[in-house]
Amino acid sequence: MDRKKIIEIILSQGKYSEEQKEIIKQLEESMLEWEAAKSCFQQVSDAKLIDFAIYREDQAKAKYVYFLSQAKAKGVTLDASYMIEELSSGSKW
Repeated sequence: MDRKKIIEIILSQGKYSEEQKEIIKQLEESMLEWEAAKSCFQQVSDAKLIDFAIYREDQAKAKYVYFLSQAKAKGVTLDASYMIEELSSGSKW
């Protein structure tokens, strides 16, 4: 499943303000950064790179937690039912 396409489907619903859309995009980007940082940490073996990987993962996690709190504060919720309908009908894929 293409995560970018899923975000596009969610945002195309028209029920989100521009501010909420930006929070959703930033939340998705920060989640991808966090996943990449975790992957980097698992692959390094040099002590200096391990320190960098830890720093990178902590930074990405902090960014994700920040945008998650912003989403909660702004009342952003994602309705998966729309996405499920689109996936089952195959109209957007």
